[in-house]
Amino acid sequence: GGCRGAMRVLRVSARTAGRRHAPGTQQGHPRVGRHGNFHGAAAREVAEVEDASGTGSGGRGPRYDVTFDNEASGRASTVIRCQGSWEKGEISRLAASLTSYGLDIVSAQIQPRVEGGVIDDQFEVTLENGGGEVPEAQWPALEVHIQNALSTGRGDRVASTMPKIYGVAAEVEVTRLRSRLEEVLAEGSVDEADAGAPEGEGSPRDAADAAQSLAEAARLELAAAELAAAAATLANVERASVKADAGAEPEALTEARREARSALERRMAAMEAILKSRDRQKAERKLAEERRKVEEQMREEERRVSGGAAAAQALASFKAELKATWDQPFKPALYPPEVEEMERIPPMSARPPTPCGNGREVILQGFNWESCKHAGGSWYGHITEMAPRLAEVGFTAVWLPPPTASVSPQGYLPTELYDLDSQYGTEEELRACIAALNEHRLTPVADIVINHRCATAQGPDGRWNVYEGKMSWDLRAIAQGNDDFGGQGAPSTGEDYLPAPNIDHTQAFVREDLKEWLNWMRRDVGFKGWRFDFVKGYSGRFTGEYVDATQPMLAFGEYWDTCSYSDGVLDYNQDAHRQRTVNWIDATGGNTAAFDFTTKGVLQEAAAKREFWRLVDGTGGSAGLIGLWPSRAVTFLENHDTGSTLQHWPFPWEHVPLGYAYLLTHPGTPTVFYDHFADSSHGADILQLMALRRRVGISSMSGLKICKAHADVYAAVVGEDLRGVGDQITGLGKEVDYTRPCLAMKIGPGDWSPNREAVGGLKWKCTVSGKDYACW
Repeated sequence: GGCRGAMRVLRVSARTAGRRHAPGTQQGHPRVGRHGNFHGAAAREVAEVEDASGTGSGGRGPRYDVTFDNEASGRASTVIRCQGSWEKGEISRLAASLTSYGLDIVSAQIQPRVEGGVIDDQFEVTLENGGGEVPEAQWPALEVHIQNALSTGRGDRVASTMPKIYGVAAEVEVTRLRSRLEEVLAEGSVDEADAGAPEGEGSPRDAADAAQSLAEAARLELAAAELAAAAATLANVERASVKADAGAEPEALTEARREARSALERRMAAMEAILKSRDRQKAERKLAEERRKVEEQMREEERRVSGGAAAAQALASFKAELKATWDQPFKPALYPPEVEEMERIPPMSARPPTPCGNGREVILQGFNWESCKHAGGSWYGHITEMAPRLAEVGFTAVWLPPPTASVSPQGYLPTELYDLDSQYGTEEELRACIAALNEHRLTPVADIVINHRCATAQGPDGRWNVYEGKMSWDLRAIAQGNDDFGGQGAPSTGEDYLPAPNIDHTQAFVREDLKEWLNWMRRDVGFKGWRFDFVKGYSGRFTGEYVDATQPMLAFGEYWDTCSYSDGVLDYNQDAHRQRTVNWIDATGGNTAAFDFTTKGVLQEAAAKREFWRLVDGTGGSAGLIGLWPSRAVTFLENHDTGSTLQHWPFPWEHVPLGYAYLLTHPGTPTVFYDHFADSSHGADILQLMALRRRVGISSMSGLKICKAHADVYAAVVGEDLRGVGDQITGLGKEVDYTRPCLAMKIGPGDWSPNREAVGGLKWKCTVSGKDYACW
């Protein structure tokens, strides 16, 4: 019993009731070990613990087998295995006995506790302060110490002054609560028909509500245990750091601290999300109860009032008054109230099913900051020549530069909107380019700059505020607030753009002129999509109105908001940042998508600093806008402002392939920057990843299951959502249907394989790979 070949093992068994035998043997079997029989104090102490705990002759207490092994872990540590009958509080006493003996618990394998069952736990320990394995000579005394701790009563437990015990206990609690949550979910499953049944005492609907409440309570308990475990892990790492010599902390310890801190932040965010979810559910239940009361009052009034036109009118008035008290859109906030809320408007009466086409679009930004200076003829002519190739490799849309006359050569200070001669080419060349794109079924997207408009003449006071041409607006078209231009319109509904007169979109004549121009651009010139520049400058409801009036195939805006930083370091939690983008999309009525600046921020930070844990939020989803509203998220690594020759916020050039390995395999609508596509060192990676996305059928609303997010590696599976289409409103899906085409991917230098992890129970083949990324 206990022999493991030539391994140095000592097995000390609890004695069978009514028989005793020498320490180190099991009922006639020779003990295994090289340290000889116990003698003297050790033998007497073993005898004493047998008698005191009841494990000796006639004892009634629990029986424990304790095994020591100095070779099982493959490193300088000792593995202690404890087997026996379960008793409440046993894990705390066992862990406390080890730490109070002066041992560091490196890891533990704890089996779930079942009342009346047995325990079978393993602890890997070292001598305190990294002293290595426990010498064989100390095994007998340590075994006595453990048996004594396990045998003490509830009022006389072995105490530990080392907080690491709570880490072990919390991990045990996490294991137990995960099992409990699975049981609750299995027991509380309700058919869809039952869930939608009428309410009433004892009804299936009530049962469904009760099951949901139990599940939420179980999730909250689990989140609390995970938070405690993460805090204990960080405490242990910090304790080890204190022990390390000043200025000589090992790299592994630094990495462990980073991992532990990020894990704790994620668990805190997860707890916050669960609490917010419970608050939303309580608010919804309260609202439902109020509605039921109103309906009962209506029925009571109907019974009281009878006959006559006056009575009918009085009843109708009463109903309308009551209905107004509760018939309001109920949309609980996703995040704390301190998050800035933008103006909400009712949904548009007619709009495209999605502002990103059929959800399978891949957009090329077809220019950079220097394209207006193209040496080989007009830029429009260059794109015209590229059109067949762009369609062949899988692009579905091309975002073109601002097409109108402009004070600046790049086109972002427009003057006369109907003048389509620009530094990129003539109107004739533009129309030829658009025709070529349409011929190859590429959606031409215009860069629409309508936050501001530069005047072409000075007024009597010398200020540049006189508009000429077809849109010869007066001073009412200029928002007030900037004395440089003397606008007489209403105050701006957004941020002021200082270099040019800001357009007052509250003016009806301005909006009608802009809608007429956009429809001309669509129907006459041939554009089929809009990219709106600097949308922070005016309310999103106006963008929604322009999109509703023109019905483009694609519509997305540049809501460039600053990410959250602390002392110059990007915060892990970017929920408020992405929520502000969601608010802007809401303000448009949902008919316009937005660039996912949150994903760009966390992805480039993760790649540059090897902090891939940033790519998962506190709920286990994506940390960017694609984690909230993927069907409205246009993802990108770079554009003419952030990169190119401006370099305002560049993505690390050496990590560009890794970045596209993320964007082109994930939900959302990806945009490829011209400079990356045209570069010989990156183009091949991009083409392979685009082909993979097309072959698997990844869309803006695909399901995403994040498998791993550590400092050196991020891994996920993407495919058709298990429910078929994800959330009908947001497109968000967190489970993948493995019976349908799907892909697995990883980025970062760390190791991960879907075959080793047995993902989906499938055999995976690596089809695309490059520096620090791979896809199966």
